[in-house]
Amino acid sequence: MSEDWIPEHMPEDLDAERSLIATCCAPGMEEEAAEVITNLNEDDFVHPAHKAIFRAMGRLIDASLPINALTLKDSLGTAKDLSRVGDFAGIVEVLVSEEVRDPQVLADILTRKRKHRDLIRLGAQLTRKAVHEEDAPEVLVEQASHELFRIAQGKDTRGLEPISQVMAEAYRRILDRLISGGSSGVKVGFSRLDTLTQGFQPGNLVVLGARPSVGKTALALNWLLHASVRHHKHVAFFSLEMSKEEVSNRLISSHSKVDLKKVTHGQIQGEEQQIICNAQEVLSQYNIYICDRAAITIREIAAMVDKLCSQSGKKLDLIIIDYLQLISSPQDSRGARQNEAVRIGEISRALKILARERNVPVVVLSQLNREVEHGQGRRPQLSDLRDSGAIEQDADIVMFIHSSKIKPGSSEDIPASTDINSGLDDYEHNKRELIIAKHRNGPTSVIPLYFESQYTLYHELEPDNYSERV
Repeated sequence: MSEDWIPEHMPEDLDAERSLIATCCAPGMEEEAAEVITNLNEDDFVHPAHKAIFRAMGRLIDASLPINALTLKDSLGTAKDLSRVGDFAGIVEVLVSEEVRDPQVLADILTRKRKHRDLIRLGAQLTRKAVHEEDAPEVLVEQASHELFRIAQGKDTRGLEPISQVMAEAYRRILDRLISGGSSGVKVGFSRLDTLTQGFQPGNLVVLGARPSVGKTALALNWLLHASVRHHKHVAFFSLEMSKEEVSNRLISSHSKVDLKKVTHGQIQGEEQQIICNAQEVLSQYNIYICDRAAITIREIAAMVDKLCSQSGKKLDLIIIDYLQLISSPQDSRGARQNEAVRIGEISRALKILARERNVPVVVLSQLNREVEHGQGRRPQLSDLRDSGAIEQDADIVMFIHSSKIKPGSSEDIPASTDINSGLDDYEHNKRELIIAKHRNGPTSVIPLYFESQYTLYHELEPDNYSERV
């Protein structure tokens, strides 16, 4: 089969197309016409003449000009589309069609017909690709899932809403939080961070940046464990660098408090084997989902999320991606053909859209520029985000992990689980700062942490004269 199979008659309603155009051009329908035309697109029409008239109507609205037979003739003539509609006589023929009181009814009919056409074309393309084995079945399923979600979502037609409606919805959410005794955000187990952010909020893009081997993956997995184990949240973790076995080993080590090296190398002794067995049994009960595909696009991530939610009937509460610079760009994207800064900027924007459209917080880890290492111990700042300033622009929260020695401490500060025999030097070496450098809806801050590297566990420390502001 060399061509996509398309039925002889596609779903369409040419009478509704003509009636919609005539209604929008009727005197006194300017406001309704502007709203309807703005929320439709050219593909909602089938007849070539109707498509050309729709484009002309859009140009007239953009220019704040009235829509009638004469202005349409001028706009179509300027665009060299007049002959496509049968000249002025063709315009008049369309405009004498039946008018209706509410053009949105006709717009809904055209949108429904267009979605049916989109579904037919998607099925035809999928059939052709499957027949010719153009891609792996898994890739085709993910592509189809993404397109199905796009068709189902359609165009976002939300417009201006009265303040009374907006306030009523906001007040309802305030009451919901008051009744539940908390916020709508996902708590991640660090009291000052959770208080500062009120949890990671649905629709937010959260960026966690650090240089390699500082511990950003460990901190992200700590957040995952707390959200899923303590608060029973549904969490997805996309690991583009580590295998799922490595991720599982870290989770087991953190949860069981058994040294990661022992878990990784199988050097488990005595009761540690039972402790690890118990840990994996406990973790298996929670709603944690892991993907370790090395080359993956945002489109594929979105398709996996949609498929999981569809199959489980549950909405994801948190998505974590490790890490941004390893995310692939589709071959047909603009970013794939340009420099790395443009590519990362495109991915950053797609991550924000993913968070907004799925109404879920998305945490993405990011590398920092090498210049941080030559900054004589200075704290990372927003300009250190690697490859693109678009990351800073798109993110709602930007955090950094800073690993230089902060200040001399005392044994009283050391967490109880730390081996005091390791000495204060080891303790100082494992001190970290979590720097909230950008917070769109609240203050910035510096949160002191201690990293138990053997368990890949983080603990909050008392501020102890730290500056709480960046």
